[in-house]
Amino acid sequence: MARRQLKQQRKRPLIVICSEGGIKSSEYYYFRNYRTRDLRIQFSTGNSTDPKGMLDDLLKYIQNEDIKSEDNVRIFLVLDTDLDDRRINEIKEISGKCLENNIEIITSAPTFEIWYLLHYRNNKLKFNTSQDVKKEIEKLNGTYSETMDMYRIIKNHTSEARKVAKALEQRTIRDGEELIKANPHTSVHKILDDIDEFNKI
Repeated sequence: MARRQLKQQRKRPLIVICSEGGIKSSEYYYFRNYRTRDLRIQFSTGNSTDPKGMLDDLLKYIQNEDIKSEDNVRIFLVLDTDLDDRRINEIKEISGKCLENNIEIITSAPTFEIWYLLHYRNNKLKFNTSQDVKKEIEKLNGTYSETMDMYRIIKNHTSEARKVAKALEQRTIRDGEELIKANPHTSVHKILDDIDEFNKI
């Protein structure tokens, strides 16, 4: 029994990510690059695309994988707002349940790909749709698809992208606006902050 407990204590820190599309998502192709011999990154399973359904899938995953027994773990629910008021309200509705289960909601507007775009420039453009963001990346990069390993293309500019994302966030708060409604915005940098913290353990 003591040996089993010791083995459990020696487990590497763990980041759990739930995103729309699971292992076929842009988030998966990006964050898998942060796996190291000292850090595990797992992706929640499930086919839901709405915030409540995704949370339910994530909670099932947490239970099935016994995530709560982990000593060093961070759990993220990564959601696009799509600039849709109904979806934004659904995200707000699940925030309490996420807090109860130590799940941090990470939002991007209109889509996760805005995080990629911040690697190319200090972006102040507003986008009407997720597709507009993807077209802009394609124009800047020459090509784009959700299954591309963008990490390898943009990694040298991630430090600057983090600064830009945080500046956008601070400006939104300073202006008295709700971050979740801001266009554009992304909180992806918070996941990288935790990855940095775990890598120091």
